[in-house]
Amino acid sequence: PRGRGATGRAMASGAAGCWSEWPVDYFLRSGRIAARDGAAVRWFHAANSRALAAAAARSDVHMVEADVLLRGGEGEKGDPILAHPPDTDSDITLQEWLTQMVNTNKGIKLDFKRYLHKK
Repeated sequence: PRGRGATGRAMASGAAGCWSEWPVDYFLRSGRIAARDGAAVRWFHAANSRALAAAAARSDVHMVEADVLLRGGEGEKGDPILAHPPDTDSDITLQEWLTQMVNTNKGIKLDFKRYLHKK
């Protein structure tokens, strides 16, 4: 069953693998921030390569952000990779990136990009 949080946001039931609280509440409860203040949450942006993903995983940030698109760009049937347009290739797939991040205590944010070719 699903409930509603104080703001009306759907909350997960607490089953394994489900996110059941706001990230700021998780970081507060775990002692990683001192007050319920989203401005205290530190971010690592554009962790779109093996090296940057590894740096993000080792860092003291709370959240890691990356950009997802299909290898080769829009209309291609390639693997989901981590890259930001105009790039259409990467040294890390989404699956590899997620495997690396799941072993950290960090939250993640994925930006799914639609690659637009300029003519």
